[in-house]
Amino acid sequence: MKVIEIFNHELNQSIIYNNSETKALRLQVDSLIKSACELLPRNDSAIIIGTGKMKDFSLTFFVKNFNSIILTDIDLITVNTEIKKLKLSRDKLNKITKIRMDYTGFEKNQFFDDFKEKIINCHSFEKIDKVINNKLLGLANYKFLKDYKGSADFIYVSPIYTQLVYNQILRECAILRENKYPEHMLKYIESIMLEEMVSIINRFNDNIINTLNPTGQLMVLSDIFQVDIGTDFHLKIKNGINDYEVMEQIYEDYKNQYGIGLGDYGLLNLDEKLASYLSKWLIWPYGNKSAFIVKLKIYKKKLL
Repeated sequence: MKVIEIFNHELNQSIIYNNSETKALRLQVDSLIKSACELLPRNDSAIIIGTGKMKDFSLTFFVKNFNSIILTDIDLITVNTEIKKLKLSRDKLNKITKIRMDYTGFEKNQFFDDFKEKIINCHSFEKIDKVINNKLLGLANYKFLKDYKGSADFIYVSPIYTQLVYNQILRECAILRENKYPEHMLKYIESIMLEEMVSIINRFNDNIINTLNPTGQLMVLSDIFQVDIGTDFHLKIKNGINDYEVMEQIYEDYKNQYGIGLGDYGLLNLDEKLASYLSKWLIWPYGNKSAFIVKLKIYKKKLL
């Protein structure tokens, strides 16, 4: 396993879901997928981005309703394990193609392979810039799913914006911090890489849009913020989750206090490129202590 694959596999295995409440979320998502697919001119090809443990959608729905399902993820070990649990028939399995996919190009550039070793020898901001810029060379034009350009009738994107390398950057910096690397330089690395996430997410979205056919639809889930279960804030959200206007106001207040996160930016970037016709807030519990507050949006290509 490669460095990014190992990180994401460990992340997938570390998340403990609340099965009953996760099932409730999946039923809501499946219902919305079903409604969206009923509006499609054809249900031939579906692509899943960030397949993971498939806790947020039902693969069984896709194999019943599409002729071809492309499952993509950097961590295919987890994907294969979850597929085996479903005990699908041979005919349904034959509809599925699994593609191990690096969505950012960081694996191609071996960004994390010797990141700590190179950074720990940097004693100025200029040297940090040189290391990071060298590792980002060529990524401006990074492409994935090139062989599927314009082919997808439906694309489903699991919550992934917050998982696109930045968490791994933070972990690398945490290890450097343990090794007494200067704090002001670590803050600098975290800051410039957070700025780089704008380009990474923009590029990620462009690659997905290029895969969508002219009449296709794109459903995206994005984790916007995290709450501790049982707090006043959690109860406020739980009471308002089915009222879109209430949730939008809660979100505006949150955004005014904490600013825009990666999950927010992923959707805002798509809003500029596509036409959205549905937006809904959902609660995704995991474990017994926390929950993600997720925004689901469905997009179509804009009419020219």
